[in-house]
Amino acid sequence: MKKSDIDLQKLNIFSDLSCEEIKKIKSAIIISKYKRNEFLFKPNDKADNMYIIAVGKIKVYTISPTGIEQMLYIYQKNDFIGGLNLLQRIEYIYYGQAIEDSVVISLSKFHFDNIIKNYPKVCLKILEESFLRIRHAEDLVTRLIEKSADVKVASLLLSLAKNFGIKKINGILLELNISRGNMGSFAGLTRECVTRKLTELKEKDIIELIGTKKILIKDISYLKKILES
Repeated sequence: MKKSDIDLQKLNIFSDLSCEEIKKIKSAIIISKYKRNEFLFKPNDKADNMYIIAVGKIKVYTISPTGIEQMLYIYQKNDFIGGLNLLQRIEYIYYGQAIEDSVVISLSKFHFDNIIKNYPKVCLKILEESFLRIRHAEDLVTRLIEKSADVKVASLLLSLAKNFGIKKINGILLELNISRGNMGSFAGLTRECVTRKLTELKEKDIIELIGTKKILIKDISYLKKILES
């Protein structure tokens, strides 16, 4: 993928800028390819770039003292990573790793600072997204402290549907290309437990498992009732 293939104005963070402003920013971007499982950054890496996902998916996670992976976010096309780190001038404390082969746009701190200074609308977009991520973090904490595996899995599926779901005639399709292990990391459960609970929901015709990477939520109201019970 070349710079000429990237339409920055279609990316949410730059959508309010003019064509002339986009042209100036485009000259500063770097396009990089990451293979599946390749890292964008690790804890203690210096925050030198803001990353914007053009193709693929990136997961951000931490490792507990007991060695358990806890996934925090899944970023996909149009999402950015590292804006707050650059604003605060702090190192990364999490891992950023490609879930699948990905193409990532990066802006150096020098160019990022110039954009923030000259284009306040971009800064506003970053702050708006930061608020949404705080809400996401609150939802994640709530999910992790729940004792019931049923509630954790239902909450996870609802969160994934909200952020990544594709509406279909017969339900909401999750086409995430993430493993059951990653789902367990997101829910605070083991891979085996997530697999078992998904199978139970399938048997109740609440969801349909399509291969190993896709899930069709056929009855989202049932999942919501689990949280209310």
